[in-house]
Amino acid sequence: MWQDQRILSDEKLLMNQQEPNMDIPERYEDITAEWLTEALRSGGVIGDQTVSTFQLEPLGADRSLTSSLARITVGYDRHADGLPDSMFVKFASRNPENRKYAADHSYFRREIELYKNLGGSVPLNMPRMYFGLASEDSDVAVVVLEEINGISKGSLPPEERPLTAGEAKLALKEIAKMHAKWWEDQTLHEHKWLNTIDGSDRMLLYQSYEKAWARIKDVLEPTLSPDAARICNGLSDYLPTLISKLNRIPTTLCHGDFHSGNLLWDKTGEPDAVWIIDWQIASIGPAILDVSFLTCFGVSQSDLPFVRNEYLLEYHNSLVRHGVTNYGYEKLLSDYRYGLLDGLARLTAFLSTVDFAQNNVAEFASSRVCAVAAAAEDAGCAGLISIRKSARS
Repeated sequence: MWQDQRILSDEKLLMNQQEPNMDIPERYEDITAEWLTEALRSGGVIGDQTVSTFQLEPLGADRSLTSSLARITVGYDRHADGLPDSMFVKFASRNPENRKYAADHSYFRREIELYKNLGGSVPLNMPRMYFGLASEDSDVAVVVLEEINGISKGSLPPEERPLTAGEAKLALKEIAKMHAKWWEDQTLHEHKWLNTIDGSDRMLLYQSYEKAWARIKDVLEPTLSPDAARICNGLSDYLPTLISKLNRIPTTLCHGDFHSGNLLWDKTGEPDAVWIIDWQIASIGPAILDVSFLTCFGVSQSDLPFVRNEYLLEYHNSLVRHGVTNYGYEKLLSDYRYGLLDGLARLTAFLSTVDFAQNNVAEFASSRVCAVAAAAEDAGCAGLISIRKSARS
């Protein structure tokens, strides 16, 4: 197994980490060899070695809306087996609006807490956290992570980015392992830093949906089918019913942002391994929220029929294999519609907070909303919206 090939186990690394009392660099330009040595030592990654040289490679702003990213290549004063020679570092975004949004919603703090409290127990391939610290009284934060030598489909030409059947099925089978491990596990509620279905984050997004849709409606509505447009236009009225439906679905630990951009592959097409990254929106909620997020963002519109006929069945079979026996496939198909509508509401509301002046953000908004609306239409969500509206008339 890939996990068994690690030089340091996640459990040992997390056990060695101490609560650091050190400055947090605000930007990658602020990193020094001394700070990096202290961070890696605090995280239990190195012993008495010191960082003697390092080289920073800033990564494109298109990689993340809420983080500033860089790759660091490291040299040490002396050799020791197992020392990482490169790593990945995340800082708060340099864009003031995006930075404030991430701080207000505790994105960095949540990811750090997940690694410290649950990281060693998550039955998935994920990067190890070497160091993480978020300021208590400002929006400054940094996370240093293992660099995974995997392929991101976001780096490929647009026509190659949709998930293949092999990729979609593997990702769903893998996330089902985590969902099954914490299925209806009430101990998750001890971790107050996890988002919840009826928590303030989701409620604020739901409340801002109508205004957010009005902001982008003129641009997007002409590109939508009549049913997809009806879903977007009527969703605001349906949201109270939606939150009620979601609250009746069994809960588990969810990634919260489980889309193809947060997956790294050993190879594309028919992969053998996938790594799941970016745990800033981890939550307690219905597993179907992760499932629907992946399919509506990662699967091409031409492949949507395969989602309900093949991909969701693969996911359900994996749930059952890992011990979930009280959640039937027909119930999953029904809940899938609610997951899609939740994804559409959250995405649309989130887009009202980002800076559309950034490169490619307008294009991103259009493609993402249209993809989710198309998936919702394919799953029959227009019927839910029309029922709600007729009941009010």
